[in-house]
Amino acid sequence: MKLAISTFLLAISSVGAFTAPAVKNPCFAQVSALAMSSPAVEAEPFTKGPRIIRDELPITYVYDHCPFCVRVRLALGVKNIKHNVQFLANDDIPTPTKLIGKKIAPIFVSIMQFFLSFPLFLLQ
Repeated sequence: MKLAISTFLLAISSVGAFTAPAVKNPCFAQVSALAMSSPAVEAEPFTKGPRIIRDELPITYVYDHCPFCVRVRLALGVKNIKHNVQFLANDDIPTPTKLIGKKIAPIFVSIMQFFLSFPLFLLQ
C-alpha cells in the first residue's frame, strides 16, 4: 500500500514535466484564426490552348500504374495534344525492348519515329 501511494505521488509530481511552458513573448500569445487568414485573391480561370491534331497521331506507351506515365499523359492533356495511348502489361518485355532497348516507360513515339523514353520536353 505504501509503495502504491509513493508511486502515485511520484506520478503526480512528474506531471509538471509534461506541461507546456508559459508563453513569455506576447507575439506568440493566442492568435485568432481570423487574424491568420489571408485576403481573398481572385484566381484567373483556366483557358485551354488550341487543339493540336496532326494527321498521324503520336503514340505513348505507358503502364497504367506508373506515376511517371501519368505525368506524361497529364502534360499532353494540359497542352491539348491529341495522342494515342498504348497500355503495356507489366510483364511485356519485348515491346519496350524493341522500341528503345530496355524495359522502361513512358515511351513517346512521335510522327517521325522519334523515340523518347522520358519526355521532359512536354513539361517545359
